[in-house]
Amino acid sequence: MNAGKIFTLFFLAILSTLTSRAQFSLATDISLLHNFDGQQPFTVIGQSVHGQWHVEEKITLYAFFTYHSNGKYVNNLMASAKSSGTQPQSFTFTNRSEMRLRHLSLGLKKYFLGSYKKLEKINLYAAGGFGLIMGTASNNFTTPVDTALYTVQNNILNGSGDFKRLSFDIATGLEVPVAYEIFAFSEVRLHIPTTSYPNNYLLKNNQAPFLASVNLGIRILFNYER
Repeated sequence: MNAGKIFTLFFLAILSTLTSRAQFSLATDISLLHNFDGQQPFTVIGQSVHGQWHVEEKITLYAFFTYHSNGKYVNNLMASAKSSGTQPQSFTFTNRSEMRLRHLSLGLKKYFLGSYKKLEKINLYAAGGFGLIMGTASNNFTTPVDTALYTVQNNILNGSGDFKRLSFDIATGLEVPVAYEIFAFSEVRLHIPTTSYPNNYLLKNNQAPFLASVNLGIRILFNYER
């Protein structure tokens, strides 16, 4: 079973937990995301859209999807000759790269101060769950490399390719009521990759991308009866 089907089943399981009286919120935010993996650093802006199901006053199930602008980074790579008769035996060149990320996350939010519907004071919470990072990495070698004669450092390929990473997502944040059933929130998130399948378009595969973001947004609370 692929990761997409697992997330679909998990999402349907969340919906099945809703009682006959459901309370939910819709939210959106803007974010500043940084990649800390060391070899592919970048900082980009993005946006998230959230669905939140309030199963108890202090317990919320969430699902959110985030997308970001392309992150750009530059590295110097070495190409080494496969044969002793090839000249030069090695040379360095610049690789200009981009990474585009989308992220789906499902999990649970716990309010430690206030609750999802408190309108009188600040609400403080922490959240944790699991995510699927969907990325596209692109490399642009500034010097043509004949791969029949040379091996590029770490077997990096010119061009672009897709990759996926399962992640453990944690967050902490606060909410401030700004109008009836409308809350402004600020949140810090950390996305820790739990898988590292090899990909020849990434300069680093282990614990990459290692992401953290600061987010500012609005949450709107809805109530309805079935």
